Amino acid sequence: MDNCGIGVRLRMLNNAVRRYIDRYADGKKALDSLSCSNGWIIGYVCEMKERGRNIYQRDLENNFGITRSTASKVLGLMEKKGLIERLSVSHDARLKMIVPTEKSVEIGRFIKEDNEKMERLLKKGFSPQELEQLYGYLERIQNNLETAEKDIRREKI
Repeated sequence: MDNCGIGVRLRMLNNAVRRYIDRYADGKKALDSLSCSNGWIIGYVCEMKERGRNIYQRDLENNFGITRSTASKVLGLMEKKGLIERLSVSHDARLKMIVPTEKSVEIGRFIKEDNEKMERLLKKGFSPQELEQLYGYLERIQNNLETAEKDIRREKI
């Protein structure tokens, strides 16, 4: 393969992961209208529920690196599909706790298995040291983008 840029390679990798999930993931097959991002969110929300943690929109924004408006739109659609409920909390009227519905808990079981399979597939052939390096590189790329975004926002002020 040509030595294309990092951005192109990351996009290609993202597309390959999405294609694999769309074709072979049992969680995706459990609900035809389930988008890839819905699947990741359901998996996360269900996992956190199992751990006894309350989840709020800002947790999804931070965990998935999405904007407030994107999270709000995705959660609204998921609520319409009956995948989540957003419940008010007593200590802050602005805050809504995200709770999986029974429908998504069932789907979440498949998604958890799919996520574990995907992680094994992606890590196949890497040593622990190589994985540690890879995570370090990916974190550095993420930090570079976040710094650039902050710089751009500062310039607009």
